[in-house]
Amino acid sequence: MGYYKGNRVPLSQKASRSYSVNLGWKGRQAAVVVEKKFFVNLFGRKERAVEQAEPPARTFYRPGLTRVEDTPSFSKKEKAWVPRVPEIRGMKWAFRMAGLILLVGLVAWSKQKTTAILQDVAGLKLGKVTVEGNRYLTDVEVMKAVALPMGENMFKLDLEQATERLKSMDWVERVFIERRLPSSLLISIRERKPVALLDNGTLYGVDREGRVLSPSSALLSEDLPLISGVSLKADAVGTTGMAEELKPALDFFSFLKRKDKVLSADVSEVNLSDKEALKVTFIDGIQATFEPPVTEHELNRMALVLSDLNQKEKRAGTMDFRYKDMVLVKTR
Repeated sequence: MGYYKGNRVPLSQKASRSYSVNLGWKGRQAAVVVEKKFFVNLFGRKERAVEQAEPPARTFYRPGLTRVEDTPSFSKKEKAWVPRVPEIRGMKWAFRMAGLILLVGLVAWSKQKTTAILQDVAGLKLGKVTVEGNRYLTDVEVMKAVALPMGENMFKLDLEQATERLKSMDWVERVFIERRLPSSLLISIRERKPVALLDNGTLYGVDREGRVLSPSSALLSEDLPLISGVSLKADAVGTTGMAEELKPALDFFSFLKRKDKVLSADVSEVNLSDKEALKVTFIDGIQATFEPPVTEHELNRMALVLSDLNQKEKRAGTMDFRYKDMVLVKTR
């Protein structure tokens, strides 16, 4: 056992002392086992044991003087005293990260190679495009906007760009393009729903957000109320630039649909030429003028007036509800 005697010479200047441990038969056997571990037998099962005359000397560990490699430690696996090997546990994360990066690189490379092989496969050519969900847009308009060449390889088609081109159309709310191998595409479209028509010499659609939608032949067959008295701006088509001007009419349609769906279906036209008045024409020819916004009180007053005229067997021509205590009525 190494130890320090005296108080005048510092321990750091003392020569390292060593001690020997007689491991006996077990120690000799352990040495033989260690030697066997590193022995390479190329020609058979013959084992060659190397015996040590005496166990190696061991020293105490001194901070700053003794290397970690020279410090002995008892190995439960080897059942013997063995030199301590520096640990590399702190570097495991680096090896794991390098392995992960390598794996991702291999996957990306494999995907590129697979795509390249599929692009070269004969027979995977675009031959048919099917469009569904469109009512106001024609198939020709959709095909022109999507701009995918017939005969092109199915895996070389840029569907993302085609989707963006379709989304730029004012009628398109959502769109999805699906490859259907070996040679067809399916384009599914959800169009915006118009709630009124804007009359500017040509009929335009108007959705609930006030977006002006481009003319469509399908609008001519729609049973929708007409908004008049507003001039269409040149750059308003496809945008909500006129939403503020159209708001009184759109609010009236929404309010009337919640309160009385039957009366809502009878509205034929709303004129917005006077900003202080909302002039409504019904299907039976009755014209009613309200001060916006229209409330439930005005609807009740109109119902009372119409009921009174029916009892008197008279037909209303025009009604003005902008006065607080009376209603101006002109019969036909």
